[in-house]
Amino acid sequence: MSISKQFEHAVRTCSAFGHSKRADKFNKNIDTTWKIYSNASMKDMVDLARDFAKFIENERPHIKNSYEIGMGEVQAFMDKKAATCAPETLKTKISRLWKLEKCCIHISCSKNKEKFHWKTSDIVMPESTKEIKYKKDKAIPTEVSREILSDMQKNRSEVVNAATLSAYTGMRAKETTCLKVCNIYFTDGEFGFGSVIIVKGPEGGAKGGRPRIIPILDQEAQAALKSIVAGKKPDDFVAISARGGKMTPDNVESGIREALKLRCGDTYLYNDNHGMRKTFAQKYYDMIRPKCTKKEAISKTNMALGHGKNRGAQGLASYVANMH
Repeated sequence: MSISKQFEHAVRTCSAFGHSKRADKFNKNIDTTWKIYSNASMKDMVDLARDFAKFIENERPHIKNSYEIGMGEVQAFMDKKAATCAPETLKTKISRLWKLEKCCIHISCSKNKEKFHWKTSDIVMPESTKEIKYKKDKAIPTEVSREILSDMQKNRSEVVNAATLSAYTGMRAKETTCLKVCNIYFTDGEFGFGSVIIVKGPEGGAKGGRPRIIPILDQEAQAALKSIVAGKKPDDFVAISARGGKMTPDNVESGIREALKLRCGDTYLYNDNHGMRKTFAQKYYDMIRPKCTKKEAISKTNMALGHGKNRGAQGLASYVANMH
């Protein structure tokens, strides 16, 4: 069994859905370190497991079993993540790696349990260089999005569908992987071209589980969305992985980065759909600003992006450069 399958098997086997996390914590006879109590936590753990497995398989191909991993591999993985992750994200990854080891230990046979020494508690937290190298602050113009979407359509992958959602509705990568065809409407809406519904809870992929309605801004956006759902059934995911299931956010982000690199060189180095969100936000703000106060426009744009309703101008400033 590959490292990837070992990790995913361990995580899914440690599902404790339906168990009371609170009750378990108060019972000294129950080991909660390996238990995964919610569907949202399960998805986060699966994402981390796949990411770490990919690193091991590419960078340490001689390792064939999860118990062969040591502190050096964990540290190397975290050091690599420092270029693309903020400090808080790095902390979260360390925590999930600790949980992943507990899951692997839990399902291992007795003779292998003592071989695990990932030592995540001893890992030196790398200093994030994201602000230096990860140029997510550069908005990707609509004309550039059009070009890379055209390029991506030549590939035999539905990553282009997810990228189209980001380009024309400002959706986060995770949200694009969860959206179903039935949640796109091509009539009515704020501008008469329809809307996209992000459903409540982890099944919708929304950050913080916040539901929202995203308006389809114009005819071009409507046509682009119609093209990616053509021939699909209402309950189908808009973007389906090569294996026929849900795509991962990493698939979406890496696909966009690769397309940008091929088309634009280093102009949008390390950028992804986040730059598309910025362009959507500015366009939406410009469209509604003449019809309402600046405060209302800020609030509505934050809501369209999936931010908290009280985030305000300061929270929107990194998305909308011109708040006239």
